[in-house]
Amino acid sequence: MTTKSILRQSKPVNVREAQATLSRLIRSKNPSLVLSHGKPVSFLVPYEEMLDLLEMLDDLKDQRLLEEIARARSEYTGGKAVPAERLFRKMGL
Repeated sequence: MTTKSILRQSKPVNVREAQATLSRLIRSKNPSLVLSHGKPVSFLVPYEEMLDLLEMLDDLKDQRLLEEIARARSEYTGGKAVPAERLFRKMGL
């Protein structure tokens, strides 16, 4: 799931409603955006989705991976196919 899709799926709730329905919000499979006076103050995200987001953040710290992605995008844009063997070799597979 992408960050944009998480934001689109999130249900805005005010602080009082969040307090009154916290157990329901926690059990929900959808994220919730908690608002105070109409402004975002917190975000409730299901555990598995949060793990996915943290893993993506870790991947973004890998400079070699980012360079490989940029190279692959450049090759793809230039009409070149990115050999799967090279990708698998980089991934250690």
